[in-house]
Amino acid sequence: MTTSVARLLPTGLLLIVIGLALLVLADADDKPASRGHFAFIALALALGLGVIVVALRARYRPGKPVFTLSPAGIQHRWVRQVLIPWHEVQAVERADIVTRLFNPVWLFSSGSTLMYRRALHADVTVIVVSRRFYDAMLHVKSFWLRGPGWNGNFIPHGDTVQVALHHELVAADRQQLRQAVTRRWLAFRDRPAGKAIGIVPNGSPRRPAQVMAMGDDPRTLPLFQRLQIAVLLAGIAAAGANLAGLWQLDGQGQARLARAKALEDRRAREVAQKRALEEETRRADEDRKRQEENEAVLRRAFGR
Repeated sequence: MTTSVARLLPTGLLLIVIGLALLVLADADDKPASRGHFAFIALALALGLGVIVVALRARYRPGKPVFTLSPAGIQHRWVRQVLIPWHEVQAVERADIVTRLFNPVWLFSSGSTLMYRRALHADVTVIVVSRRFYDAMLHVKSFWLRGPGWNGNFIPHGDTVQVALHHELVAADRQQLRQAVTRRWLAFRDRPAGKAIGIVPNGSPRRPAQVMAMGDDPRTLPLFQRLQIAVLLAGIAAAGANLAGLWQLDGQGQARLARAKALEDRRAREVAQKRALEEETRRADEDRKRQEENEAVLRRAFGR
């Protein structure tokens, strides 16, 4: 999952390119762009920057993997981080898991939109543990902490519980993951328990030796994505150079001059209107003072 987030970098750069391209086109038009046009540009740039920040954070500061494999067992991190020793694993199987999530579109639909939507996760690697171990080490009593994805990761079956190891969460191939889990279970299931069982606090630096984290390194990018990033960065540089005045589109210079002249004319009209208003106000004040003086003279004359 971290790798998938880190590889959103081209998407963020593409949004930046779209925003800058629209800004260049607006600059090349002799008519001023509307507020909605600039709002769309601002939205594209803001979303692009946000995606870039998230992708770079996932690339250079990746979070802990959802699960790792070691001779001691499976370090499983969901709501809390728990070590599942290999001797507690009764079997390694495959399963098709159907999850049901609330569909927010249902709130705004008057048709046949379903309140819940179902998703099928096919051929998922699962390990089987006893209900006793699940209740003691894995189960979380709080409904809110378990969250909507809990039933897609822990599937009760009588006295046992299947713990799903979704390969998508660690960006690994499903066959590669199942083979790695099976090999380690067969190799270490007869190892004595020792101090293996227990909850490992989140943030603890202690890890079993020879830990294997499944999935691709989020800091590596495929060649195609590297080419995409190079092209998009070139597009950003070109748009920035255009907005800085280093090069222009056909007619862009004339459009800038026309907009500058229109702006100057508008400012001149505003200044003229302001001066006319000030002159009108000054004349009104003078007329009022003159009238007040005349009324005062008349009162003194007839008051005698």
